[in-house]
Amino acid sequence: MSLSTVAAIVGALSVKFWPFQSASSVSSPSGYVCNLDYTPEILSTEPLMIYLNNFLSPYEIDHLLAFNSNWTYVPEITDPEGNVRRRTSGYTIIEDKPDEVTNCIVRRADTLVGFIPSQGLELLQIGRTQQGEQHPLHWDYLLEPELNSEGKLCNRAASFFIFLSDVAEGGETYFPYLDAPHADLPVNEKKFRRPKHKDSAGMMLRPVKGNGVFWMNMYKNGTLEERSRHAGMMVKKGTKYGLNILVEQCV
Repeated sequence: MSLSTVAAIVGALSVKFWPFQSASSVSSPSGYVCNLDYTPEILSTEPLMIYLNNFLSPYEIDHLLAFNSNWTYVPEITDPEGNVRRRTSGYTIIEDKPDEVTNCIVRRADTLVGFIPSQGLELLQIGRTQQGEQHPLHWDYLLEPELNSEGKLCNRAASFFIFLSDVAEGGETYFPYLDAPHADLPVNEKKFRRPKHKDSAGMMLRPVKGNGVFWMNMYKNGTLEERSRHAGMMVKKGTKYGLNILVEQCV
């Protein structure tokens, strides 16, 4: 298995971008109105990581989950250290046929990306983790960048992960190299939790429907930000759905 497959457990394909549309606010016959508002909350500056409160509305989540899904699985992953890890969660790609809802979600993500150099977003991906499944430690960054149609090398400069469901137990997104808040600082236990083992580091983000997180995967010079490594913890009760939005940078 190639290192590009190893690093892109989220589902590496040949680079194909989401087709942006010019409208920043789109209404539909159903009465849906695009609203670009959400509440950001800085979790870390090194690496840059921003928690996103109410990034998706219940209507938008229902719309995403209504897409017909053919789930793809990558059962075994060999990480860069040579360890074989088992990924049991699946993912599906939303094909590049924008409607008023998916267009609005992409525009909302683009407002946060702002002036970060990028060539656009990959096609939207929905992940599903059922009870007993997990997604082991990985980077979204590709150790072997992929070529776009213009022959340029592309990599995932940044990532969004948005929870599309609550989970009764488990299913946290774990960043072991993220500096956790000092023990004396209060933590919103509905959204975050510290690892239970006293020697464990980092921060866990609980699945909260509609909320999510944005983080940088690489430095300005294009090299890997190793602290962006993360995992989807085992779902112990329920099913976890999440939306991946990946920001591409090509050189």
